[in-house]
Amino acid sequence: MYQTIFRLLPFVVFTLMQSGAAAQPQGSPLAEAFRQFSSDRAVTNANWSIVVYDVSSQIPVLVHNPDKPLVPASTQKLLTSATALLTLGAAYQYETHLEYDGYIGRDGTLNGNLFVRGSGDPSFGSSLLDDSLAIESTIKYFIQAIIDAGIKKIAGHVIADESIFDNEMVPRRWVWEHIGNYFGAGTSGLSVNENEYTAYFNAGNKIGASASLAGTQPVIPGMVLINEVTTGPSGSGDQVYIFGSPFQNERRLTGTVPLGARNFPVRGSMAEPAQYFADVFAAFINKSGIEVSGNSMSLRFANMSGIIPDGERTTIYSYHSPHLFDIIYRTNLASVNSYAESLLKTLGKETNGSGSTNAGLEAIYTFWSAYGIDPSSWSLFDGSGLSPSNRLTANQLLQVLEVTAAHPAFSVLIHSLPLAGYSGSLGPHFRGTPSEGVLRAKSGYLTNARAFAGYTPMQNGNLAAFVFIVNDYQDTPAGMRNKMFRLMDAITRHDGQPLQ
Repeated sequence: MYQTIFRLLPFVVFTLMQSGAAAQPQGSPLAEAFRQFSSDRAVTNANWSIVVYDVSSQIPVLVHNPDKPLVPASTQKLLTSATALLTLGAAYQYETHLEYDGYIGRDGTLNGNLFVRGSGDPSFGSSLLDDSLAIESTIKYFIQAIIDAGIKKIAGHVIADESIFDNEMVPRRWVWEHIGNYFGAGTSGLSVNENEYTAYFNAGNKIGASASLAGTQPVIPGMVLINEVTTGPSGSGDQVYIFGSPFQNERRLTGTVPLGARNFPVRGSMAEPAQYFADVFAAFINKSGIEVSGNSMSLRFANMSGIIPDGERTTIYSYHSPHLFDIIYRTNLASVNSYAESLLKTLGKETNGSGSTNAGLEAIYTFWSAYGIDPSSWSLFDGSGLSPSNRLTANQLLQVLEVTAAHPAFSVLIHSLPLAGYSGSLGPHFRGTPSEGVLRAKSGYLTNARAFAGYTPMQNGNLAAFVFIVNDYQDTPAGMRNKMFRLMDAITRHDGQPLQ
């Protein structure tokens, strides 16, 4: 719908943005909305920026503090997903391989080990992206491949090989309060079920009473849950925090579930997804009538134990993931942190030969340096924006949006963003406004940081890209969100004239 010719970014149009001076707009709905927001007491001592850019005519419309480094929260996923899309291509697919070492005897015995070698696919074994990708459905293909290879017994181990990525499942700057919860799941070279499990609670019969743990789905062998959850007021929602680190199976659960709740779901992060998959896969193999005489384990554990021969492997099956455009759709629409971290490490592996956070960040720096963005001015520690240590400027993220809007894959990125009044974090909002059904934006939220970045058509028919970040505000998160929404809706209602 909005077509531009792919070109190098004309940085001359950013001269105004780089001035750092606040715009002083007058005489339009956008001008009035900006005036009201900037004079609100909630932002008197806040650090905030907004940049609105007419992508169609390549003209800045509204600029305030464009070069102030701020916490971008999950709007940083736009940077990661856009880089992956423009670098790897929308049709990119991950491949997860079923392999064995040793040899298959005449009696059908595999005298060796069976491996599932991960490729960093964040969607592997996830029913949340597509029901056909659920772990049970996926494993059926692997079981059939074992049967087709003539294997009737495995005289070795079942090993989940996650080595395409490093063993740093969560970035170093994530906070302890996050990493045991589902949104702190991180990534693995062999992810499964989005590296999550769900614990179910039954509330007590009064506020303050202990809440009982009814079980988990899936059941994770070896996981120990220390339940300190109590009962909170009716309607108080999920106030549970889960504490635990990668590769440690003990999890401590604190906080409250609401009075009257039964089978109340609380999502947590898996300690070691590859180990969980190895256990589940081995159980399925045995259930299918193929005996496994060895153990099930992750490659990390196998290497620690010194039991893995460095022999050649034979591939008997390769499982292909959904295309990258589907993965990016879920990454941005549902704001899945583990997907963004997988994309970041995939960039590192594909461009720098290392599946690490640092290699992925280096790939991002290198790619956007070609468009004139100085990587030394960025301060990034992950791909998802979950770290409160991240810093980006509105101008930098706006440049990413502008370049992507000129790329043939733009339709993939824009349709991955929540749609005002219809989907994702914007689904319940903007209804009955001009932005309903047309404004698309990625939201970001951390403690005392709110951000939105995306696109909307203006009244003159041109497409506007915008980045709006507020840190250190004095308001409730919902209150600040609604104030930002009013200014965002004014962009849609704007006639497109630059405000100065």
